[in-house]
Amino acid sequence: MIRFGAAISTSSGATEAAREAAAIARERLGDARVAMALVFASASYGDVCAVPRAVEPELAGAPLLGGTAAGAMFDEHGVARRGVLVALVGGDGVRATVTSAAANSPELLEAIPAAAGVLAEADAAARAGFEEALCLAFAPGVRVDGDAFVAAVRKGTAARMQLAGGLTGDDFTMDRTRVFVGGEAHADRLVLAGLFTRTRVGVAARHGLQLVGPSRRVTAADGPWMLTLDGRPAFDVWAEDARAAGGTPPADLQERKLYLANNFPLGMEVTSLLEPVVRVPMEVRGDGAARVGIVGEGARVQVMRAAAPGMLGASHAAADLARNRLGARAGGAFVFACCGRLAVLGERFGEEPRAVSRALEAPVAGVCVYGEIARAHREVDAFHNHTAVVVALPS
Repeated sequence: MIRFGAAISTSSGATEAAREAAAIARERLGDARVAMALVFASASYGDVCAVPRAVEPELAGAPLLGGTAAGAMFDEHGVARRGVLVALVGGDGVRATVTSAAANSPELLEAIPAAAGVLAEADAAARAGFEEALCLAFAPGVRVDGDAFVAAVRKGTAARMQLAGGLTGDDFTMDRTRVFVGGEAHADRLVLAGLFTRTRVGVAARHGLQLVGPSRRVTAADGPWMLTLDGRPAFDVWAEDARAAGGTPPADLQERKLYLANNFPLGMEVTSLLEPVVRVPMEVRGDGAARVGIVGEGARVQVMRAAAPGMLGASHAAADLARNRLGARAGGAFVFACCGRLAVLGERFGEEPRAVSRALEAPVAGVCVYGEIARAHREVDAFHNHTAVVVALPS
């Protein structure tokens, strides 16, 4: 049996909110043993770094991970722009382990041995009958490159583990992202958790954005920087294609970056996925280069439009797919949603978790992040933008 219990508190102080949410989540878990806690809090709290310690008394020694939110946290009942989310997984049908590593290098090679440690725990759990393994992975957003983080985690965990998670946020100040681990909040560490079950966990990611621009070829790239599209400055071409599709990119470079990230990101076809992988401009330069993550020379990309109908339909589709991959009744679900979806959907954002909960017929708990991680069995790419990730847990 696996049990799921979650709660959000919007109390005025982070410490108080953490204690309140943890107590309610523990009550909702019933008499089951706590295996792991996923905790997220608004970075705008002055005492946000006290959140992990405040939650610990309800965990009876169980590991904790999480971090700061990118604008909101949510469940099937609503959306909180400021608060603390505590989601607990427990029962005799699940085991968990949490580890962390420093985030010192651009390549994040430090993640490889940490991920290998999760794999070793997965192998030990499999010998005890817990044969399904999921790795939850979080790193401080803005400070790390999502593609590099995922590549390192994948190398350490090998092919058989599913992945989910994201890059933590900071309510859009872009300077105070944190991860929670070991009772502390860190700006320079990454955290991994292994969740081991007897039956499969369903992982799915969908965005619902529509291709609207012409196909362009990446003609020059330098690591995460996309330099040119069809031989011209990449960001200039990007803005032109958005304008041709009905967009109105602002004149100011930084405002244009945010506008395109939210409304007209790029899509890249990937054979193992149901939709193109979405990429957004995380940084732009005066020469027209855009930092988007790893998109190699020769790749084909197209501008996409973000609109509410397709995005909300994708949330339901992700839940349906996660449930199919679960192959059993869902007891609860984690949801990791891009902050860009919050920006586009606005007051309608709460429809996403409600749709996921209805499709799974189970409670959900989730948070907005700066980049989403999802890799189900037989999928290749794992880092996403502008996407909703659903992690359906068996009951």
